[in-house]
Amino acid sequence: MDVTFGPNHYVPVLKVKRGEKAALLALAAPICSRITPLLEIVERKADKAPNLGKHLDTAFKDLADSVAPFGRCFLDAREIAADGPTAAAEVFQRAAAAGMVFAPVTGLSRTADVAAAMTHRQHGLVLRLTRSEFEKGELTAAIDRFLASHDLSPEQVDLVVDLGAVDQMIAAGIMALTDAFLVDVPNHTRWRTLTVSACAFPTSMGGVERHSQSLIEREEWIAWKDGLHARRSSFARLPTFSDCGIQHPKGVEDFNPRTMQVSAAIRYALPDKWLLIKGESTRKAPPSHQFPALATQLVYGHLRSYFSESTHCRGCALMKDAADGAPKLGSAEAWRKLGTIHHMTTVMDGLAALPWT
Repeated sequence: MDVTFGPNHYVPVLKVKRGEKAALLALAAPICSRITPLLEIVERKADKAPNLGKHLDTAFKDLADSVAPFGRCFLDAREIAADGPTAAAEVFQRAAAAGMVFAPVTGLSRTADVAAAMTHRQHGLVLRLTRSEFEKGELTAAIDRFLASHDLSPEQVDLVVDLGAVDQMIAAGIMALTDAFLVDVPNHTRWRTLTVSACAFPTSMGGVERHSQSLIEREEWIAWKDGLHARRSSFARLPTFSDCGIQHPKGVEDFNPRTMQVSAAIRYALPDKWLLIKGESTRKAPPSHQFPALATQLVYGHLRSYFSESTHCRGCALMKDAADGAPKLGSAEAWRKLGTIHHMTTVMDGLAALPWT
């Protein structure tokens, strides 16, 4: 199996949760061959999962089916590092037993998952470089030491240059950070794959007033498109684009519904922006009422000029169904699925529209 890919590919970084897993299954088959999902096992909270086994039971439910349409996936256990090395070992063992074609993710500064990753690298090994490692300096030497200590060559490694959250930066700043980071990465042309990842999606919907909408620039996409792709002839190798879909890297594992309010909201990708449509607290009006009403604004109402039509993707088809009163489309989880399908399809549309010569 050819597990390499180039810059017309896409690496979405997704949390391993039900909505995201369902979104992967609902993507149109033709685009799956140009997507390699990087999947993060989410942090375990003791009040939700008293032990690791129960937590991983939830994570792995339907996961193998979700990744089956893709040539392979990248699998990252860093969020459960607090559970120790046995946690990463169990993640990769379960993935292997389920028949998943995956490359384990590890990093220069990690300890909990390195040994397990080395054991399960039959389909590659992902080295995920972090912004904090870049900011410490001497990144090139650290990479060289990592390769030497594990008897690896760049050709055996999928390299992910991860800028992390950039939601407080404009595209020009992200471009400058990317350029500086890449200068410290050796051997650009030798890595099995080379990806630049960043996330400009906001931490929360708190910046959007209730019963309103806001447009947020997809700054990480603009930075890649205008800062890397537009200068592709000047690079020995144009890195692949990666983002975090419609979820900030911090995730929502710290959210406590007993003490924190959540509002119904739609997260809808446009070519260079996100349209964020917000209702009100689900304590005041049930999400089963709010989401169809918000969908009606997008599909038929004052926001319809932003809607990509129901034929765009399965996500958009179900959004129209929601506006038309279809059942089981009135929860945050359902709309995480719909928004993620649409986002990933929109990224693929954007890549397809670019010149490549």
